[in-house]
Order: sequence, then C-alpha cells, then structure tokens
Amino acid sequence: MKGCVNSLYMINGSVFIIVGVICYLIVRSIFIGMKSKKGVNWWKELISFSTGIENIRLSINIIPFASIIKDIGKIGITYDGDVLFMIGLIVRNVGGNILLLMPLGFLAPIIWDKFKKIKNTILLGLAISISIELLQLIESLFSSWIRITDIDDVICNVIGSIVGYFIYKITLMLASKFNIQVLNKTNSKGVESIDN
Repeated sequence: MKGCVNSLYMINGSVFIIVGVICYLIVRSIFIGMKSKKGVNWWKELISFSTGIENIRLSINIIPFASIIKDIGKIGITYDGDVLFMIGLIVRNVGGNILLLMPLGFLAPIIWDKFKKIKNTILLGLAISISIELLQLIESLFSSWIRITDIDDVICNVIGSIVGYFIYKITLMLASKFNIQVLNKTNSKGVESIDN
C-alpha cells in the first residue's frame, strides 16, 4: 500500500516537457499574433524551438569590426550616458581579446622551432581563436547560456599573437645587441644557447 501511495505522487518528467512546449507555443503565438498579421508558421516555430536556431542567429557576427563599431556608436547612449563606463567596456573587450593570445605568440617560438616563422605563429593563433569561437557557438546551441561568436574576437586574438611574436623578436634582438645569452632549450643533459 505504501508503494502505491508513493507512485501516486510521482509524475513522469515527459509530462512537464509536453506542458512546457505547449505553454511556450501558446505564448509565442500570442506575441507573434500581436506583431504580425500573416499568422503563425507552426513548423518554423517548432523547428526553431527544438533546435535553438534563434539562439544561433542572435549569437553570430561574421562581419569584421561590426560589433566594435556598434559598441562605439553606443558611447553616450547606453548605461545612462556613462561615457567612461562604455569606453572601459570597449577597451576591456578589444584589449582582453588581444591580450588573450599574446603569450602564445611570445612562447610558441621559444617552445617549438616550427613557430619561429611568423606565418606559423599566425596560423596557430588563428586556429586556437577559431576553436574558442566554435566552442562558444556550440555552447550557445546546446545550453541556456547565449555566447556571442564574433569575427572581431578572432581578429583581435590573431593581432595579439602577432604582437606577442614581435615581442619575442624584439627580445631576441635586444639580447643580441647587449650580448645577453638567451636560453634556447633545456634538457636533462644541459642547456643550449642561441647563437645570434
């Protein structure tokens, strides 16, 4: 008898999903009905709801510098006209994306010989940056977090890896100018130095 009582209070989880989808479609059709006089394309709504296409459409920017220019256009308008706050946000976004891969551009040529050419370092920075953006796209597709996949982030990340590479080259140049011995590689047998 006790087992029967407990099963009476248990509700199958699929009931919640079905009720949730029905409620979503009813509310969505009311909002669409208010905005448009064409009616509701139920197949489009059902596919959009089940696949998260709406999230993808809102979370991708493939136009270079569009989001940066859009943010610059918002200076003095958003955040109650707080200009300094908006400028700080832009600097943090652009500067943070540049700083993100700068250590890669500096350290990759030190660690691996094939990245001593700038082309290989740029390609490495591009591959890592695109991987990060694709992970953000997958996250926005399959979770409730909406991350923005932005070409501007890729551009700034690659610029960061280029700046890091030039810092590496400048460091080598200064080391040779002031006759400083630079470590190339370490191993268990000893240390090799770069002959400049």
